[in-house]
Amino acid sequence: MQSSSKSAFISTGRSENVQIGSKSATLYLSSSSLKLHDKRCSSREAGSPVGTESKSQSPAPSETNTDKNTKLGTAPGRSTAYSRRSQTDEDIGREVSKLQPIREFTFTGYDIMADVEPEPRVEEEDLQPMKRLQAYLDSCSYLGITPVTYLSRQMSNRGLVMRNHSIGPQGARALAIALLNNDVITSLDLEDDGIEADGAKAIAEMLEVNHNIVDVNISENCIGASGTRAISKLMMTNQFIQSLDISGSNLVDTDAKLIADILNNNVILKELILSHNGFCEQGGYIIAQALTNNDTLRILDLSWNHLRGKGSIAIAASLQKNIGLRKLDIAWNGFAKNDAIVLGKSIKENTTLKELDISHNRLEKEGMGYLLQGIKDSDGLEILRLGGNFITPELAMITLTCIGQSESCRVHLLDLGNSEVEEDFLTLLDDIQATKSFNVVYGYVIKRENVRGRKGDGLDGNLDAVYELFKYMHDHNYRVIDLMKWLDRDGDMSVSRKEFKRGMMIAEVPLTEHQLDEMLDKLDMDGDGEVDFSELLIGERDFRRRLRRKQEREKAARKQKKELKELDKIILTSMMGKT
Repeated sequence: MQSSSKSAFISTGRSENVQIGSKSATLYLSSSSLKLHDKRCSSREAGSPVGTESKSQSPAPSETNTDKNTKLGTAPGRSTAYSRRSQTDEDIGREVSKLQPIREFTFTGYDIMADVEPEPRVEEEDLQPMKRLQAYLDSCSYLGITPVTYLSRQMSNRGLVMRNHSIGPQGARALAIALLNNDVITSLDLEDDGIEADGAKAIAEMLEVNHNIVDVNISENCIGASGTRAISKLMMTNQFIQSLDISGSNLVDTDAKLIADILNNNVILKELILSHNGFCEQGGYIIAQALTNNDTLRILDLSWNHLRGKGSIAIAASLQKNIGLRKLDIAWNGFAKNDAIVLGKSIKENTTLKELDISHNRLEKEGMGYLLQGIKDSDGLEILRLGGNFITPELAMITLTCIGQSESCRVHLLDLGNSEVEEDFLTLLDDIQATKSFNVVYGYVIKRENVRGRKGDGLDGNLDAVYELFKYMHDHNYRVIDLMKWLDRDGDMSVSRKEFKRGMMIAEVPLTEHQLDEMLDKLDMDGDGEVDFSELLIGERDFRRRLRRKQEREKAARKQKKELKELDKIILTSMMGKT
């Protein structure tokens, strides 16, 4: 039944092949559709709008038309009822044409029959990150290694930081290939990645082509002499790298010549870090000779080496000629007394060095004395780090006095590390900070015993007698005017030293006779042998300022202690909750 119906339709209609895009289809048009199409086309040619002719103007179908319709619209053997139905279809089609406007086909450029949807256009700036990533993936594929996901995410960053990932020499080589044409990355940090000498050579070859990278860190990779030779050869011609870190590279004295070549031939490098290597006397001497000829390096880190003897003396002496360094780090070496003598003279003459770190060496009291003689007369040094040497509370006090009270010294940060100090150290620090900006890092504060129960038991050189006097008055609510009226018998608001001392003994102020003499020397500011009311007021103001700072420190200590207790409670509660 289905096949006969289709054949009848084909006999009365017409089929056309249509090509749309890459697809083709066969359309079957019925006789009524064809008639409607012919009628609309004829009306267009006559100039009358489609669907506007009236029913009275339409000619009645003639016999000829009827025969034609019978031939086109009915199949042989069909009844006239089918013919009437075709005419009815024609009338319906005419009415529909009145309602539907003719729409012309417009080409939009989009192939609706295409097998695959067209890909959206990607801007060039969006393609660049993909190209950089693809360059790394291609290099890994070429070398037959697995790409590192963490590294893949950083190929479009300004700074590439890849620490402690153990990419190895092959990983460094793949990265070097990918960075040949990378114009975005300016900082390369491959600390402790196990790239070794072969990886360092690959990085050096890449840096000969890529001049966009100015900061290179390949520390803790044990590149040895072979890798350092490649880096040294690069730095002799590369005039773009400003910071180089090759610490922890297993370098020894015989490799110092490679470092000297960098210092003698490169005029762009600003920072060189050589810590955690094995430079000793000979290596230090070679590097020091190169330092005297270099005026462009600003930061040099030689910490954690074995500099001593001739090497350490040469480094100290090079500061007399070098005018480029701003920061020198020689911590954790073997600088001792003789080195301190030369270093003190160099610092006195050098006006460009701003920061010196000589912590954790072998400086004792005598060596510190020579060093401080040069520092107190220096007008260039601003930061001094001495922690980790043999600094006693007494030596800490001497250091603070020497530096803090010097008029020419410009040191504003003194780092004593964890060295212990006494309370008098804090008192002197308060006095210095009242006149200029000065900060000190120190360790535990040793508190002296209460002197009230030691009336008359010898001398206490560390005791501030003026402070103790006004503290005694503060504790007993005595005013300065009350003290002066009690001591002053003639009412001239001035008391002789003898009268003042006798009054202190009668009041049982807990000070020895020698301490009273020291107190009077400080109170008698004009040296006329008497203590007047204005001098007592100055002493009281100084005491109140010290007391206020002491109370602030104690308040901060109590707050910190309270916070620690709260933290302990939280930790204890959490532990109990877990159990």
